[in-house]
Amino acid sequence: MKIYKTIVNKHFTTKTSALEVLVKISKQKEDLLIDAALKGAVWLQEKSKGKILRLRDLSVILDPSDTISFFYDHRVLAIETLEEGSCLFENSHYGIWFKPAGIITQGTQAGDHSSLMRYIEKTKNRQIYLVHRLDRETAGLILFSYHQESAKYFSKLFSENKVKKVYHAIVMGQTPESGKINFSLEDKEALTFYKRLEASHEHSLVEVEIKTGRLHQIRKHFDMIGHPVLGDPKYGKGNKNKDGLKLLAYGLEFRDPFDRQKKTFQSPFQLSLKSIT
Repeated sequence: MKIYKTIVNKHFTTKTSALEVLVKISKQKEDLLIDAALKGAVWLQEKSKGKILRLRDLSVILDPSDTISFFYDHRVLAIETLEEGSCLFENSHYGIWFKPAGIITQGTQAGDHSSLMRYIEKTKNRQIYLVHRLDRETAGLILFSYHQESAKYFSKLFSENKVKKVYHAIVMGQTPESGKINFSLEDKEALTFYKRLEASHEHSLVEVEIKTGRLHQIRKHFDMIGHPVLGDPKYGKGNKNKDGLKLLAYGLEFRDPFDRQKKTFQSPFQLSLKSIT
């Protein structure tokens, strides 16, 4: 990835369009730059202080004191824009969406056009707030807040472990009927509970509830007990396949901070040992 970053006054002493500045510092063609901005690869910091935000319209006139950045990664820009998404429930405060495996939850500095979050922003024509995440390889339910107050409430619920998160996974071998995994991760407490739903000679379908939210917690924990998740590209041995990671964020349960009612959501898609060949 190439990073082009400058304060406007290093090249222009008067107010200038963002496109002119980027052409000057990157030597890239205008069409490429316009496309990159629409895909979320250009960032602006007004007066070179405060928040750094994506700049999607390069016709915007910049002040000489502004700082503009372009994170150019042709591989990211070549990824197809996400054009569809599935919402299971929504109101004016939040939505429960299904994220397919292989789709990123949110973008990176080099672009967000292929993310579920950006798709929702464009669909709703409003800013969306992310309060928890799913790995790219993991399919399943994810909650997005539709305004700041909602984001504040749900961030608190997740941080206080008041949202029940249930996962289904197909792992290698036959696990015990139930178990608790409490190996520390990143030098922090990590707690995973599971129960076996189904088993074959080579695999087990397990339901998993995590009490902490460490990076790749389920994937790491099941690898550590000798039952790596099937299809995991990063953890485990002898568990690789061509169908991808068999991990599904199956359920979310919480007390709605707005109407105080208990809400339970389940994935319309389910994992099955019958699909394993």
